Amino acid sequence: MIGNSSSGDGSQEKKSFLDKPNSSKTANSAVTGASEKSNKTEKSSKKTEQKTDRSVKSTKTQMTEKTTNQSMVSQKSTASTQSMGRRGPKMSDGTEFDTGPYGYIFSFIYLAVLWGLAIILAILLVYFNYSRLDPQFPTYFGHGSFLGGVPKATFDPNPRRFLEEGNINVMEWNIYEFKSYLNYLIRYKQLLKKYSGGDTIKTRVIGKGLCSNQSLTVDKSCQFDRFTGFGECVLSHANLEHGFGFSKGQPCIMLRLNKIVGWAPILSNQTECDDGDLCCGTGIQFECKSNDDVQFEYYPKTGIPSCYFPYANQRGYEQPYQMVKLANISFNTPTTIECYPKDSSLRTLDSGKVNEARFHIKMTKDTVDEKKKD
Repeated sequence: MIGNSSSGDGSQEKKSFLDKPNSSKTANSAVTGASEKSNKTEKSSKKTEQKTDRSVKSTKTQMTEKTTNQSMVSQKSTASTQSMGRRGPKMSDGTEFDTGPYGYIFSFIYLAVLWGLAIILAILLVYFNYSRLDPQFPTYFGHGSFLGGVPKATFDPNPRRFLEEGNINVMEWNIYEFKSYLNYLIRYKQLLKKYSGGDTIKTRVIGKGLCSNQSLTVDKSCQFDRFTGFGECVLSHANLEHGFGFSKGQPCIMLRLNKIVGWAPILSNQTECDDGDLCCGTGIQFECKSNDDVQFEYYPKTGIPSCYFPYANQRGYEQPYQMVKLANISFNTPTTIECYPKDSSLRTLDSGKVNEARFHIKMTKDTVDEKKKD
């Protein structure tokens, strides 16, 4: 009875609810509310999509603008670097000749003026430098110059003058083979052409006077006496034809000093000469040593007299020298020889180096038959 009453009450409530005039309205309003909410959400989603699209487009446009700006900046920078890297005037494109005949005339006048100014400047520069030169003396010489104030000791025949490997002063010859020392004799013949007086003592006074009889002046030279006191090392054609000591294993080596304008020796043991003999006393003497038991004989023993100085680029000047004969040379043994002036004022150059003439010799005595066996 109770259950039936409760079910009956529920059905009545449903009927009463359905029978109400506003019940349909409330249901419809609920449905319409739900649809409106869905429409709003769709609109809001569309708006957000539109916003995102706009933001994407704006970012894309910003990126493209940045890239274009960067490319323009890079182009400007490259153009500026190219313009800065370019040197000289701007290359002509030919537009200056488009103005008719006047353009050609003015262009040629402009070029003529430029070339004329350049030629005048070059002529003035050459004239200025040439006016400072002296026809007889160099502009810079003596102490502090490239040549220095102390003449350097040299020797002849120097193998650097005619050998292909001219960096080493090695005199190598065979006493039984004439061709092995032929170049040394040719060098002596070249030097002999620079001296007057012939080959004998009788003809030596022909031409220029001896320096022992007349003093050396700035304008006039005198004759070097290459006979007195030179013994076996007299520089003459006759001695050269007989090998000048190379064929005997006792060669004669020429020692001398480089020519420096205005230089004259101031020796510690210099003596005053009489009027009859201006080349008396002891002059510039050389001293030689070796790493072997080589013996040295000097010609003349008094050395180079000071009467042959100073050198002033005189016409026909004959450079003085002293000869040294090498003896007791070991065969098939490389030997080093050093020759230097004995006077203390000539022992050191301006550069601080020792003033010496250093060379090497190697003498052999192989016969033709021995060479064939080898």
